[in-house]
Amino acid sequence: MPTLNAEIVTSGTEILLGDIVDTNAAWIAQQLREAGVNLYYKTTVGDNEPRLRGVLELGMTRSDVIIVTGGLGPTVDDITRDAIANATGCPLELHAGALATLQARFARFGATMTDNNRKQALIPRGAILIENPVGTAPGFIVETERCAVIALPGVPREMKQLMTDSVLPYLRARLGSQAVIRRRILRTFGIGESTIDDRLGELLRRSNPTVGLAAQTGQCDIRIAARAEDAESAEAMLDAIEAEVRRAVGDFIYSTTPGESYESVLARRLQAVGVTLALLETNTRGALAARLMAAAPDGDLLLEQVQIEVDALPAMLGVALDATQHQALASHAAKALRTSSGATLGVALVGTSGADEGVFGREAGATWLALDDGVQPTTTRIAFGGQDEYTHVRISNQTLAALHSWLNDRRIA
Repeated sequence: MPTLNAEIVTSGTEILLGDIVDTNAAWIAQQLREAGVNLYYKTTVGDNEPRLRGVLELGMTRSDVIIVTGGLGPTVDDITRDAIANATGCPLELHAGALATLQARFARFGATMTDNNRKQALIPRGAILIENPVGTAPGFIVETERCAVIALPGVPREMKQLMTDSVLPYLRARLGSQAVIRRRILRTFGIGESTIDDRLGELLRRSNPTVGLAAQTGQCDIRIAARAEDAESAEAMLDAIEAEVRRAVGDFIYSTTPGESYESVLARRLQAVGVTLALLETNTRGALAARLMAAAPDGDLLLEQVQIEVDALPAMLGVALDATQHQALASHAAKALRTSSGATLGVALVGTSGADEGVFGREAGATWLALDDGVQPTTTRIAFGGQDEYTHVRISNQTLAALHSWLNDRRIA
């Protein structure tokens, strides 16, 4: 099956400096994927002709197609056409047809065409003109022996029109087929990226279908993609590679829906069997409660949630314990919360929260998780303490994993 390897180059200092978000590259990438074109590089370059020319010259040594967006306007900082002309060795020439179209468009709107607008009708010698029915700057394609350099306007509406009407048909013709790329995301929880990498082994080194990892805070996605002549064949390839992945790490895959959180899946499972929770947090300051309430906003999962400083916990519980006795405090809190709320399960997170955690002695930098179901209470030490967001995510993740294990151990669902 023929292949095309492509890269995207975005031109514009305003994008490079973060003043404008580059949505063009993301949209183009999606279109290339659906067309079966391999995308290997994305580059953003400021309005500097030598630097843009250098990026293009490098790209022409490694890619079959380079799509450049932006820098085709009439102003001094619109340098894309000059950079492409210099990189390809095709000098700019005034394109009579492009100039006539430009003049007609200005006349139709009763506007005066200034001399600098003629710049937009300059096209590299021998280039294929791409008409722009929704703007003033046409695009063009310069074909070299190794690579096709495609220039498109930076205005999203114009870029999308030219991409859809002209560029994608051009790329499909070069491919000589209607190849497509399909992908899936397998979301995992409770397993680290390095462990997944070790378990998947040679699967990560395949070229088609491909398997890749995308680590996030506290979890990791497995991305699989397949390229085939048609969508049905690509989906069949995905089914086969997914089955292999699941044989290696299937116990940790909780969803194939992009963006779906683990707590959403867990909340549905808890609600399906009528399990309710009562939660107390000290150092996590309500972080876990917020995640659970977002996952189950109707309020029938989390019956009660308490946020309290650990120093005030002994008095609240009415127990003769020191504030440093986190394990015992967590156990008492989980039981007290369960009985007072009527929840199925009492959950307590008790740990260090200050920047100077050494004052808590041997428990410094740790959190104790207690689960009390009235039958078999448990306490677990989590090796994280503190009040930063990363710590909160890690502690919350381990608690969610403990709830999952509790369900499995009790064979409730």
